Amino acid sequence: MTKAKQLESSTDKIIIQITDTHLLQDPKEEFVQVNPEHGFHAVMDDIRKNFPHIDAIIHTGDLAQNAKTETYQRYLDYMQQFAVPFFQVPGNHDDIEKLPFATALPEPTVVDLGAWQIILLNSAVTGKIDGWFDHEHLERLNTLLENNQDRHVILACHHHPFSMHSKWIDQHILKNTTDLKQLLSKYNHVKLVVFGHVHQESINAWHNTEFLSTPSTFVQFKPRSDDFAFDDIAPGYRCLHLKSDGQYSTKVYRLKDYNPKINKEISGY
Repeated sequence: MTKAKQLESSTDKIIIQITDTHLLQDPKEEFVQVNPEHGFHAVMDDIRKNFPHIDAIIHTGDLAQNAKTETYQRYLDYMQQFAVPFFQVPGNHDDIEKLPFATALPEPTVVDLGAWQIILLNSAVTGKIDGWFDHEHLERLNTLLENNQDRHVILACHHHPFSMHSKWIDQHILKNTTDLKQLLSKYNHVKLVVFGHVHQESINAWHNTEFLSTPSTFVQFKPRSDDFAFDDIAPGYRCLHLKSDGQYSTKVYRLKDYNPKINKEISGY
């Protein structure tokens, strides 16, 4: 049985989603002429400035570009200074064996927020760029949803379930979105699915559920581009403001005056 990570109860909840930090083994190193650590820290500084109270921070994958034990440990050490509960799911660049899960697979991690629950799912497959939900993982999710229909639920994963209308990134979509949709069609209390992977903001609505992607803290991908291309827009993060009656609001925030010079000659990531 999945054990819920119980957080302090209050009427409204503030949840921050960060994603695609792509941290390197050496924090001083650059990738595409940009230092991922600098963007990540700048985003976290902005979060701390704008949100003095946060109930949880959710990282939706590709935490590391170099998936080494020391990379993950550096992330954990840095995040612990905020004194805010934080959780992470793996992306295709992560090492599932090394990423610090709050709950061992195949169990999803459940973050208990009183009237709300956030269920963290693994869509990463070792050796693959595209995503897939393991059958047993979905069975555990189904049990959680069936047993918690009095809660408002957010699902968090790495891969995008719906097309971004971008040929190159849609090759690496969640490959069994149909299975997810079939499962979710049985329930009305899943309010949101949040994810990363696509390095851009997007919104899709299906069966009373909103599917939201969030900008990377690192570099952004150009929307609706058939070929791999970077965008010049700044890094960012998402804030979710959750009400106990199931209402919510959400907004993407981007860094101001942060314009790294990206090496756009790279043909993939």
